[in-house]
This record gives sequence, structure tokens and C-alpha cells, in this order.
Amino acid sequence: MRKIIYIIIMISLGYSFSFADCGTLMSKYSAPNPSAKTMKQIKRWIKRKVKDADDASKLSECMIAGAADNPNQEQVAGK
Repeated sequence: MRKIIYIIIMISLGYSFSFADCGTLMSKYSAPNPSAKTMKQIKRWIKRKVKDADDASKLSECMIAGAADNPNQEQVAGK
């Protein structure tokens, strides 16, 4: 029983350290406001500024979700 609890705790700690939230990553890299940028601008910015591939993919996912020209969000650029 102790081994199972220990394993569960270790897995949960691993997940919490491996997945940084969007706000933390954006402040770490001083990211621009994604709602004022297009998806292409965000991709170019990440390619230039973020060297860690793991951070780059997570940050890209976070920022593109809020991009001005993302058709999956309710408010788009120009409205």
C-alpha cells in the first residue's frame, strides 16, 4: 500500500513540475499579448525567442489559442 501511495505522489509531483502554466511561461519569456498578434506573428516570435523545445510547444499552444486571428475564439481582430 505504501508503494502505491508513493508512486502516486511521485507521478503527481512530476506532472506538476513538467507542465508550466501559460502565465508562467509568458512571464518567463516576456511574451507579447497574444490577442494583439496573429498566429504567424506568434510563431515567428516563439521561433526567435524560445530555445527550449518543450517550452516552445507549450507556449505556442497557449498563445495561439488567444491569437487575434484564431477562428476558434469568439472575438477576432477588428471587432
